[in-house]
Amino acid sequence: MNTEKYIPTPEDRERVKPQPDKLKVSGDGVFATLQGEGVTAGLPSVFLRLHYCNLTCGMPNGWSCDTRYTWDTSKREYWQEPQDWSYEETAVKVSDAWGSAFSNRQERRLVVTGGEPLLQQRKIARLLQRLPGWEVEIETNGTITPIPKLQTCQFNCSPKLENSGNFLQRRYKPEVLRVIDGLPRSQFKFVAMDASDLDEIDRIADECNLSPEKILLMPEGHTKEEVEAHLGVIREAVEARGWGITLRNQLTWFGPKRRT
Repeated sequence: MNTEKYIPTPEDRERVKPQPDKLKVSGDGVFATLQGEGVTAGLPSVFLRLHYCNLTCGMPNGWSCDTRYTWDTSKREYWQEPQDWSYEETAVKVSDAWGSAFSNRQERRLVVTGGEPLLQQRKIARLLQRLPGWEVEIETNGTITPIPKLQTCQFNCSPKLENSGNFLQRRYKPEVLRVIDGLPRSQFKFVAMDASDLDEIDRIADECNLSPEKILLMPEGHTKEEVEAHLGVIREAVEARGWGITLRNQLTWFGPKRRT
């Protein structure tokens, strides 16, 4: 494994700066596939992957984020892959991706992911003005309160636990989780590896008064085999609590590779 830290050039540093009235998009850009996780798993969707994140899952230890290229400044991809797209340009790319992959479907679904999309949420709101009639899901880590203009979207909130390697004060914002729980369309997806993770989720759910029917557990893993192993460890305890389970179906469908 290459652990050498990438040294950005002056051009790289300019490339990652936010630009007015443009979305900072990751190297994945826009891609059409099936939603792999959560309550809408299996549904045809267009994904828009945005750059930047305010958490660093896997640093210095913990399970490793599978989109490190959106935030890890030690990686060449973080500096060299981001793109600046206008709202109109992004809307066209999203619509074209849907038309190429799912033209026979009437319901159009956009999943805005990252990184942490809500770092650019006011720009997302301007984008959605150009995509009327779309079902929109926004994936978030639960540390930023959604602005009112986005609160009719579906929020797939994945609060991070101690197993992510982030400090508690950075990853856990009870006031934000309470707001998201109160939205008409929201779910909470916790990444779990063992029984101690479930005890931590119990504390969060109690403190934030989260709706039990909105809680999903996803076994951690970067391969189908890792997910199934962690599922075996937590399944009975999750069922006893009345929570749901979601798998990372994309690993079964496509394997552990980037979707572009």
